[in-house]
Amino acid sequence: MRIKTHLGISVDGFIASEEGWPSQALMPTFVPGVSHGHPEFIAGCTAVLIGRNTLEAGLGAPQWPWPGHRAFVLTSLPLPDGAPSDVVAASTPEDLLKTMQDSDLGGDVHLVGGQRTLAAFLDLDAVDSLGVVVLPLLLGRGVPFSVQPAGRRNLSLTSTRALPDGSVENTYTRGTQPGQ
Repeated sequence: MRIKTHLGISVDGFIASEEGWPSQALMPTFVPGVSHGHPEFIAGCTAVLIGRNTLEAGLGAPQWPWPGHRAFVLTSLPLPDGAPSDVVAASTPEDLLKTMQDSDLGGDVHLVGGQRTLAAFLDLDAVDSLGVVVLPLLLGRGVPFSVQPAGRRNLSLTSTRALPDGSVENTYTRGTQPGQ
């Protein structure tokens, strides 16, 4: 099991608008589940890792955004009504990571977000692959990417590719850390 991200980020560093719309969804070329490298990324994922706010957004969608994927939620609150019965929750990232590791997932975990969930798992050094799609878009304001993990993290670029709409997909893995 590897924990991976595939985040859209505007050139000025925002992962979502002030209203909470993911940056990728604001692109005129965006097609949910189809564009911006998503099909290739999600192919090996059998689970999603989300925070409470992302769960609530998913529950408010016309259909559950992650069909066929186990959902693991970082939240200190009880799961809301309407959450699928196979959603698993824990109040600490350590407990949720252990639960995922003890589960027979048979694939990777897509860390969807949000920002605090990403920061928590970066702090644990549990993110194996950080995929970032830089979008040719300036938002001016919104939800910043800066997750402020505890201490510096060096990354190694493993792939980069230009997408037809001018977006650039970069994938990083953990690099050698200071003092190693």
